[in-house]
Amino acid sequence: MVAAQVTPAPLLRRHGSAPPWLSSSPPFLLRRRASSPFSLHRRASPPLAISGCRRQDYSHCSDMAVRGSSAFKLRFYPNLEVQNIAQEWVKESRRLFYLRTANNVTNNIYKGNTPLWTGMVQNELSEDCRGLNYTYLNNLRERVSSKSIVNRHGNNRELIGHSTINQHVKSVPAPVRVVNDSVKCFSMPRASKVEIPWPAYSPAEDPLLDKSNTEVILELEDKVHDGDDKKKKTVVKKVVSPFPTKAAFSEESLKAREALASIYDKVLVVDDIESARNIVKLLTTKYKSFIHACDTEVANINAKEETPVGHGEVICFSIYSANSDVQAADFGNGKTCIWVDVLDGGRGVLMEFAPFFEDSSIKKVWHNYSFDSHVIENYGIKIAGFHADTMHLARLWDSSRKIDGGYSLEGLTNDRRVMDTVPEDLPKPGKTSMKTIFGRKNIRKDGSEGKVVSVEPVKKLQREDRELWICYSSLDSMSTLRLYDSLKSKLTTRRWILDGCPRGTMYDFYEQYWRPFGALLVKMETEGMLVDRGYLSEIEKAAIAERKLAADKFRKWASKYCPDAKYMNVNSDIQIRQLLFGGIENRHKSGETWPHSKTFKVLNEESVATEGKKTSKYRTIKLCSIVEDLKIDMFTPSGWPTVSGDALRSLAGKIPTEYIYTIDDIQDDDEYTSGSENPDGNSSYGTAYEAFGGGKNGKEACHAIAALCEICSIDSLISNFILPLQGDHISCAEGRIHCSLNINTETGRLSARTPNLQNQPALEKDRYRIRQAFVAAPGNSLIVADYGQLELRILAHLTNCKSMLHAFKAGGDFHSRTAMNMYQHIRDAVQEKKVLLEWHPQPGQEKPPVPLLKDAFGAERRKAKMLNFSIAYGKTAVGLSRDWKVSVKEARDTLKLWYRDRKEVLAWQKSQKKLASEKGEVYTLLGRSRHFPYLTQYGPGQRGHIERAAINAPVQGSAADVAMCAMLEIERNVRLKELGWRLLLQVHDEVILEGPSESAEVAKAIVVECMSKPFYGTNILNVDLAVDAKCAKSWYAAK
Repeated sequence: MVAAQVTPAPLLRRHGSAPPWLSSSPPFLLRRRASSPFSLHRRASPPLAISGCRRQDYSHCSDMAVRGSSAFKLRFYPNLEVQNIAQEWVKESRRLFYLRTANNVTNNIYKGNTPLWTGMVQNELSEDCRGLNYTYLNNLRERVSSKSIVNRHGNNRELIGHSTINQHVKSVPAPVRVVNDSVKCFSMPRASKVEIPWPAYSPAEDPLLDKSNTEVILELEDKVHDGDDKKKKTVVKKVVSPFPTKAAFSEESLKAREALASIYDKVLVVDDIESARNIVKLLTTKYKSFIHACDTEVANINAKEETPVGHGEVICFSIYSANSDVQAADFGNGKTCIWVDVLDGGRGVLMEFAPFFEDSSIKKVWHNYSFDSHVIENYGIKIAGFHADTMHLARLWDSSRKIDGGYSLEGLTNDRRVMDTVPEDLPKPGKTSMKTIFGRKNIRKDGSEGKVVSVEPVKKLQREDRELWICYSSLDSMSTLRLYDSLKSKLTTRRWILDGCPRGTMYDFYEQYWRPFGALLVKMETEGMLVDRGYLSEIEKAAIAERKLAADKFRKWASKYCPDAKYMNVNSDIQIRQLLFGGIENRHKSGETWPHSKTFKVLNEESVATEGKKTSKYRTIKLCSIVEDLKIDMFTPSGWPTVSGDALRSLAGKIPTEYIYTIDDIQDDDEYTSGSENPDGNSSYGTAYEAFGGGKNGKEACHAIAALCEICSIDSLISNFILPLQGDHISCAEGRIHCSLNINTETGRLSARTPNLQNQPALEKDRYRIRQAFVAAPGNSLIVADYGQLELRILAHLTNCKSMLHAFKAGGDFHSRTAMNMYQHIRDAVQEKKVLLEWHPQPGQEKPPVPLLKDAFGAERRKAKMLNFSIAYGKTAVGLSRDWKVSVKEARDTLKLWYRDRKEVLAWQKSQKKLASEKGEVYTLLGRSRHFPYLTQYGPGQRGHIERAAINAPVQGSAADVAMCAMLEIERNVRLKELGWRLLLQVHDEVILEGPSESAEVAKAIVVECMSKPFYGTNILNVDLAVDAKCAKSWYAAK
């Protein structure tokens, strides 16, 4: 099927051109329809010219209709017919007169000035609307004036057929008409499919044309009917023009567009290879010493979901250059910015700029360097000369802008705290969003404006709103360079203090650390990690099978109490709440209760048919409460019991896996216990045990609810890890996944997205061994090196806590030592040698002579471990009481035990709170700062949160500093490069490298050395940095 489109505009055509609805093949000839009062009174209607039309020859508005019956017909304003006979040319004077007359007639019809009378009947013998639907057409009577012929004779069935055109509406569909208030299409013989050609003009490129409303399908009929054999019928025919789908630009947009257009005269457009060569010559010679801000515009990519490595199409880019005195380069005639058209200029134009992009001596500034460099490198150009990323500069200047303008180019350039002065060559409002410049509200079917503001695809904007698009994309590079100048100035005035000693300015810090680190992250993104998709596919099948078993177990159990529960949706929180908490009272609204029973619409998976009706996709079930007084201490903000994973686990208790995936009921003699901690066999169960009467029923309830927990866990693994890692949008043809690594956290920790490889499940929860899917290429191995207790070691250094420093110096299990120092009975057991603090097995020894502390006093050690990390994060007694499910008093007493031998930590925490309150910022090991500018303005609750952040930021931020320095040390190591090893990924305190298997052990030793002494071959901390490294073929095997 072929789609024909008509576009809007006045009816004008240049002299000597042909109308666009006719093509050179097959030939057509116009003839007069005698029955129409609007036909020209000439001996023969003038034939229209057929070919020779270019896009600019004909303005794009002509209302026509095509129909097929005994002859192939084409309608244009007055009723004309085109027969498939010999083509003829017509004189220009007759054609112009004909079109002018037709236009006048249709205008009179619309205004209601043309009288109609009965008897003027058109013979339309083969109206056919099969397979076509034009629901967007509205009744003309609702849209034209009261004087219109349609309103005056709307119910008169003796009206003759005519066509009316609303000249005030922008777009007109064709070939469609309304016959007796129903939509009709003009059919054509189906012997073959025909397209109405549009010579030298593409309606798809018209910015005002609504494609959805003007697309028409034409078919050819199998049979050709003779009009004389059909009975004549009097009909009313109206060609209705739909409303435009886009509203006019808002007042805000018009002002923004006017301000943006002011820079057009400063932009030099480069759209051919010759001009590109001339510009590149200037950039690599005369202006080589300048600083060049670069920016790209990219199509065919969803930046939020797809990696730019191997994805995206560069449609244009801009370069703005200035010297150290912020004096812009002059490319002639006042042109200071270069805009390069790659979309229509071709790939060759982009490749001409390869010498510029690949020259490491030419300084280039970017905003989000990672994205732009990848999309350019997709064309085989290796970016060099990276000088600065203004997004990183802005984060170094203020890492707390997440809720205060953000780090977008728009947010930064419109913030007068960032841009103190606006250069003369930039618009005063700064960078404006694409939605503000190009967005327009959609038009509803009734003609009113909608709320949704949409923006056309960037390719279309570049071609159809060209001048504004050139200004918009050029402003990106202009703003980037001015933003760089401003941020550099601010960082230059800020002192850099490293471990208490002045080291220069914060811009010096950027040049020494963050500039090479930014380049390294881009290099790591390009490398990517190889993923075994076959393995992921297999574990996906296993996960789905286990999920089905768990779902069947829960449904089978619940259906004993509520028969319809076997059809329920186990992913529905509302349905689960209905079963477990029906009839419960709202915690916040006294007197409001959840209903005891409720009906739900669910998928009809078993194809159950209602009596007397066909099988429906959905069926209705009724769920009722199956238990009373089920204890729960977790509620939603609206006051109803939550059915989150944590809440369900508290109901189920700790249930071994083998009891979850068995469908059979528990036997009466089943006396399951969970070990030495639960000698009575019941204390391992959750609160559901007693609620369902204990014994067999209580156990079955806990096992079933545990199965429900398993469903949540499996769904999370499938949706967050197994499925996304198999997507083509995050990988390239070679099967490697390229995630985006960003310095975009307030503490300076790295984050990852598309996909978030830093969010891998913990080893103990990685039931499907997802890390095993990350493998080395054939002949290669992976090195996985991880810092041991890095944040606690950082805390010991920052606080100079003697107890912690001694514990790390002694080595062994730090958490066991913490428990021993907290609890006297454990200390006594160690001194009496009833337990061992640690044990190093000798040859021939299989188990220690006495139990290890971590085994004998597991509960105390777990509390000590949680305390160690919680205190580093600034947690209070209230937070710990929630974690441990104990009273605040008990949590506070435990905290006192921890601080008893660590008074230095408590003093340091108080000093950090004071620093945040007085100076509004705290500092990391290397001197980066996190700002808290409004601490005094908040209430007690928010103030407490900020104070905890002030304690946590130096610890986490310093850990990020150590990890960054270790990665830079590895990258600088010449021996690792010679051996062929390269960094792939950093996950918190862990780095992953890939290289040849034969040199794996040598490379591992070098990596451990680099990480142990990350500060240019030394360790500036008061405590050693412990590193554990392994070599393996997969990430899982190396853990």
